[in-house]
Amino acid sequence: MGDEKENNGSGIGQKGDPAIRFLVESALRSVLSKSQSENPRTREEWVVHLAEAMISESETSHHAALSALMASGVPSEEVFQKYIPAVARFLGEMWVSDKASFVDVTVGAARLQALFRNKAEPGEVGWLSRSIPLGQSVLMIVPDFEDHSLGAFVAADQFRRHGLWVHMAISLTNEEIAAMVESSGFSLLGVTAATANSVEKSRKLVEYLKSKVEYCPPIAIGGLGVENPREVEKITGAEYAVRTVREAVERAGLSSVAGTAMIDA
Repeated sequence: MGDEKENNGSGIGQKGDPAIRFLVESALRSVLSKSQSENPRTREEWVVHLAEAMISESETSHHAALSALMASGVPSEEVFQKYIPAVARFLGEMWVSDKASFVDVTVGAARLQALFRNKAEPGEVGWLSRSIPLGQSVLMIVPDFEDHSLGAFVAADQFRRHGLWVHMAISLTNEEIAAMVESSGFSLLGVTAATANSVEKSRKLVEYLKSKVEYCPPIAIGGLGVENPREVEKITGAEYAVRTVREAVERAGLSSVAGTAMIDA
């Protein structure tokens, strides 16, 4: 009798284990399917997803979003060369269209900048330690009237990938910028202009540098404010108004180590 009860108990367990496993596996498949269905499927959807994570109240959501993107098979270099610049542009569009507040965009921009500062290549301490083989240098200028600096950081990283040494001049006075130019042999000056208003204000900066610096390198103006490059050149007096770093490098005749696969912000 005892043996029979033991056998019955054992029999129930043997029949129950597969059933329990089936239920657990079904639940896991359901959770996984739901998770996969919630993940973005296109590049555009990923950009929106990343932008939302960048302005989230959570301090870790943007890291989780980036991890998910790379887990989907996107290499880290593509993340930094394609996705992050696209996210930066999208954040700007959200602000212009009143879909995000100034605070939201500021938080998002700060997080994107931190990603670039902390980015490290294999064997390097960080992105600023990348070797510069060509000896040419660029001064990236974020004027004191410009509220947006993320584009300048993205452009600086792209210049470095071309093999150029980049110095940053953020919110300096015209006199301070002129002093930097006088004391260094820059091959190119880059001025960021995120809006049409910034383009108009850049004219005085360009005029000041050209009148005060004994040898003023060519000046390239870039950013979202450059909608009509030729018109921007007329307004500002800059040698080049460009939409990509590659264009700036080519028009200024700078040497480059970047290959044809180079992606500009």
